[in-house]
Amino acid sequence: MARYAKYFSKDLYSARHRDFEGIAMVDIDSVEICKNWGCWKPLALVETVYDTGNYVKYTSVTEQIANELNLPAFLLFYKRGLGQGLFYKIRQLNKLSERSRPRLKQVSEGVWIEYLRKLQRQHRKFCKHGK
Repeated sequence: MARYAKYFSKDLYSARHRDFEGIAMVDIDSVEICKNWGCWKPLALVETVYDTGNYVKYTSVTEQIANELNLPAFLLFYKRGLGQGLFYKIRQLNKLSERSRPRLKQVSEGVWIEYLRKLQRQHRKFCKHGK
């Protein structure tokens, strides 16, 4: 996600796309990437949803893409917490070792951020664009 986006209607393309018969699309909410300049390798896909208590979300396209790229994929429900933080409920979508869909797991913002930092550290061992 661009840190400083210019003003635009993010739904304008999606709304227009729905006007055409015979085609379909799904947006990808978040692609975690390597932070090193020039690398930007995808590290994980995340489908984000504001937490309203409805925990049903279509994710098979995100999961298929992540599997093809050999990346972890997550379904992440979020809502405002106290202060500036957020509350998260997360499910990994493509844990291939489990026979059934793992349950949503409530995690703190710190736990989620640490997981994302771990992805960066693991990638850094092989990244040709950083230290």
